[in-house]
Amino acid sequence: MRQQPITLALGGGGARGISHLGVIDGLLDARIEINRVVGVSIGSLAGAMYAFNPDIKQAVAKALGYLTSESFQTHQQTLFGARRNSGEKTGGVFAWYSRVMKYLRGNRTWHRAVTQSSLLPAAILQDVVTHLLPDADIADAKIPLSIVAVDLHSGHQVVLEKGSVREAVRASAAIPGIFPPVEWDEMLLCDLGTFCSLPTVIARSYGNGPVVAVDVSSSIKHLTHCNTALDVLMRMDEIGEALFRKHVTAAADFIIRPAVSNTEWFDFSNPELLMNLGRKAARQRSTELTALLRRRPLPEKPSVAERIAAEPSGIDSSV
Repeated sequence: MRQQPITLALGGGGARGISHLGVIDGLLDARIEINRVVGVSIGSLAGAMYAFNPDIKQAVAKALGYLTSESFQTHQQTLFGARRNSGEKTGGVFAWYSRVMKYLRGNRTWHRAVTQSSLLPAAILQDVVTHLLPDADIADAKIPLSIVAVDLHSGHQVVLEKGSVREAVRASAAIPGIFPPVEWDEMLLCDLGTFCSLPTVIARSYGNGPVVAVDVSSSIKHLTHCNTALDVLMRMDEIGEALFRKHVTAAADFIIRPAVSNTEWFDFSNPELLMNLGRKAARQRSTELTALLRRRPLPEKPSVAERIAAEPSGIDSSV
């Protein structure tokens, strides 16, 4: 029996999202057809790389080449810190996320945090998208592509299907407070993945066959201390994302979870391992997924509009 093609939903998770490329490689090796990619945050970057170059082997080689290049290593020193001989990472602005109180005691970091739109300049993400993505319109992708972000002005999630793919990915990956939001028409866009890291509901809205989601989030770790107001706020952010992710997984027909949850979201030091873990996860579940795709058409699930209308969160979708 001919199996149904899938809509692939690629979630956010920082460095863990490198495994998306390995998952795609594994799915294609299993002869699973992908007819649309929907991505958020780093999922939009991996999805765009594949959508514009369906030769996934080339996309993987390009990503590995860039992530091990001198250009990216320079960024890594700024973003992710230096690595001591013991393996402990020190410094870096992304380490600020987990040691924010220490950084905010520094005048320069505090001044930047309260007077500018981000701790880091736009040039860093611009360098990433320039090296990895073509200067092209989203609508010209060889595999239909949807990029998800959030508009800070309206408070609505936005699905981008036309316009500069580089700017769209930069907007979708603009971590709030870390990278500056991106102006797009009359909107101000940034990363929705810090709250809704799995774009399954948007993927479901296309009705193009089963939705296969790739979840590269980390599990909630037990804390023994939560002493400051900022500790509490950041912990609630983490809990809120995890709870919402459980809710949106119901919109997927099949979920692949590479074993990357122990990788810190800012640790890009071993991209090949992350890709291999994604490839392994896809191959381990390919038989089960193929069986699913050869069955009769799956029952329809609620549309985006129907699900949003039932949501207490009041999140809207703007396409």
